[in-house]
Amino acid sequence: MNWLSPADAAVLVLVSIALVTDLRSRRVPNLLSLGFLFLGLAANGLAGDPLVGVLGAAVAFGLMFPGWLMGRAVRAGDAKLLMAVGAFYGGGDALRACLLAYMLHLPYGLLVLAFKGRLGNLIATVKAGLGRAMGQELPEPQVTEVPFVPVIAVAVLLTRTTDWLRFW
Repeated sequence: MNWLSPADAAVLVLVSIALVTDLRSRRVPNLLSLGFLFLGLAANGLAGDPLVGVLGAAVAFGLMFPGWLMGRAVRAGDAKLLMAVGAFYGGGDALRACLLAYMLHLPYGLLVLAFKGRLGNLIATVKAGLGRAMGQELPEPQVTEVPFVPVIAVAVLLTRTTDWLRFW
């Protein structure tokens, strides 16, 4: 039987709490994400390889920030959550989790929007996000928030249990 590593147990607790709070309030609390970010950095530091955690958090930040910048498809709390996951798992798994999250987010988001009858607003939202990223002020359409933590949870699970997107 394969037991969870301490890092897996910590990430399971982190993602589980984040999932509940995101579904209830559409928020991932800073105290949760930043607390686990520092816990992951400390754990890797105590294990003798502090750069593993730093690289993991940096990779997650580098991949999630553009999603926040271009249309807020990724909210800041989601980015910090993936940074905390990266702090435990390192750069390689942070890369895989972020890429899988982006890949899963589009079909998931489209399903949620279709279920809520909001697919028609998609083009206006994308145009406003791209305009904002280019420094233009365009009218903001009514936004339908799609919780991202369910996608992050699946992406982290796939990262830890499959070889999807493992190129090394």
